[in-house]
Amino acid sequence: MVNKKFLLKAERRLITAKLAYERNFICSAISNCYYALFNLMQAVVGNPPEGSWSHGGLPKAFTKIVFQKKLLPLQNIKGLVEVADKLYALRKEADYYDTILELSPEAKRKLTEYLSYIEKLLTQIKELSDADHR
Repeated sequence: MVNKKFLLKAERRLITAKLAYERNFICSAISNCYYALFNLMQAVVGNPPEGSWSHGGLPKAFTKIVFQKKLLPLQNIKGLVEVADKLYALRKEADYYDTILELSPEAKRKLTEYLSYIEKLLTQIKELSDADHR
């Protein structure tokens, strides 16, 4: 069962990330992109066993549940942990350091890839959610 509230948060974060990207607010776009993925994974795995989800724990729990329950084809989630790790590192750079990522073509290129990846994953999870209600 997909948590609709987390799914909605993920969708809104992704929209916000795209709008920020269009305005060249790359740091804001990166941060919202990361949290779109985070909320998307929460929509599938739910609340953590205790405390709150850690950066590394949530992607692993997500891939485990999706794989065990055969919610998505393996090729659709292959590499998710790596994407989450790289996006997390980029978000830390955007949020915590004095780097001006708006001037970085490499950051923009990576962000474009992450936005596309998350958009595809969001579409697939929304389809699962719709199937839950049929």
